[in-house]
Amino acid sequence: MPEKSIIHSKAQHYYNVFHRERDGWVSETDVYAWVGRTTREFKLTPGTAPASALQRSLLEYWKRLFVPMDTDGDGVVSRDEFLAGFVSLGDKPDDYARIVTPSAKVFVATADVDGDGELDKSEFKRLFQSSFALSDEDIDVSFADIDTDSSGSISTDELRAAIRVFHSSTDRNDRGHRLLGALRS
Repeated sequence: MPEKSIIHSKAQHYYNVFHRERDGWVSETDVYAWVGRTTREFKLTPGTAPASALQRSLLEYWKRLFVPMDTDGDGVVSRDEFLAGFVSLGDKPDDYARIVTPSAKVFVATADVDGDGELDKSEFKRLFQSSFALSDEDIDVSFADIDTDSSGSISTDELRAAIRVFHSSTDRNDRGHRLLGALRS
C-alpha cells in the first residue's frame, strides 16, 4: 500500500464524518451547524465568552483550513476539493498546527465541564458525539488512540498531537490516526 494511502483514507473518513448534511459540499453553513450542535450540547448561552470563543475558533478554522480548499471559488468545498486540500495539508504539518492549535484549546475548554483542564471519557464523548456524531464504538476507538499516557483523560496537548497526526502522518504506528474513530474508506 502506498505511503500516502493512509492520508487518503483519513481524508475520506473526515469528509464523511464532517459532512453530515450530505449535500455534496462543505460550506460555512456546515461550520455554523457544528457550532450550534456543540453550543447546544454544552448549554452555552449565545453571546457569552465561551460561546463566542467557540464560534470564533470554528469560523477561523473554516477560513484558514476550508476556504483555501475552495479552488474554484464558488464558496463551497466539494468532496474532490476537500480530499485534495486535506492531502496537501499533510505536506505542511506546521501550517496545519497553527490552524488547529487554537481550536484544540477551545474544544477542551468547552467540554471540560469539571474544570480539571482535561477531557475525561464522558466529556470527550459529549464533545465528539455532538460535533461529529461519532458512534459509541468510534468514541471508544478514538479515546483509546488519543489518550497516549493511558491516564483516562485527554489533555489539550494529547488532542493537539492527535489532530496533527490525523492530518499529516503517514506512519501507521503514530497514535492519532483514529481521531474520528475507526478508519473506513
